[in-house]
Amino acid sequence: MSDKAEGSFPTETRDEQRILNRHHLIYYLRVYNNTSNRVLGHVVDISPGGVMLITDEPVVPGEEYRLRMRFPGIGSSRDELIFETVCRWCRTDENPAFYLVGFQIHNLLPEEANFIQGIIRELAL
Repeated sequence: MSDKAEGSFPTETRDEQRILNRHHLIYYLRVYNNTSNRVLGHVVDISPGGVMLITDEPVVPGEEYRLRMRFPGIGSSRDELIFETVCRWCRTDENPAFYLVGFQIHNLLPEEANFIQGIIRELAL
């Protein structure tokens, strides 16, 4: 194989490096900043390892957050989940009035990860 052919292979993208698949939800769950009790945004997609929100205001990458998701009317054993995250990225949405924000979830207990999987099964497309 020539050097030219070796260099023509595409490199792996960040999306291809993901271990956990994220799931788009058909119902936008509200997410609150657990410290201020203010709505931070709404879930766009989720996995036990991370969550993407759509927000009204930008979020600073690298900042840590304790977030709370409420599950009203879903018919599960719990009605909210509180979890620790760090913002990994923030970018303007297609609609410039909104932002898409990626959070990595930390210190999630196994039963909390199972709960998220149950929510995904119930609400995912």
